[in-house]
Amino acid sequence: MSHSPLAKTHLLTIFVAAAVSLVTWRTISADFALGVFLTALWATIGFRALEGILRAGVKPPGQAKDDRGLLVWGAVKIVVYGLAIWVLFSRPFPPLSHAVGFTLMMVVLVVVSVTQRVQQRPATPPRQEDDAHSDDGSPTP
Repeated sequence: MSHSPLAKTHLLTIFVAAAVSLVTWRTISADFALGVFLTALWATIGFRALEGILRAGVKPPGQAKDDRGLLVWGAVKIVVYGLAIWVLFSRPFPPLSHAVGFTLMMVVLVVVSVTQRVQQRPATPPRQEDDAHSDDGSPTP
């Protein structure tokens, strides 16, 4: 089964956040672990909302924008950020747990991008001919 890099990022972020949360639950505290997991989940939902907004609004010339999609994904984005503002001001979780949870998605996004890039490269690079040098590297007359 082949997923897009964005879908892989969404899924892996949730799995990595669950693993990190289990470790922090045992080593730090339950509140910290829950903060890490919920912040990573928040970041994933916000990232998905941004993806939805871009897919609905950025179209090739001549193709109509999806106004309903823009409205729905825009509303999701506003709700997600409203929730984030409430959490930051009410402080139900340690502030550092939010930094860890949000950073997880960024790390997973970089790892998925790098692995995607490596998979797209050809196994052997194409040979480039250089007219100014012979095969042994010496200049040609």
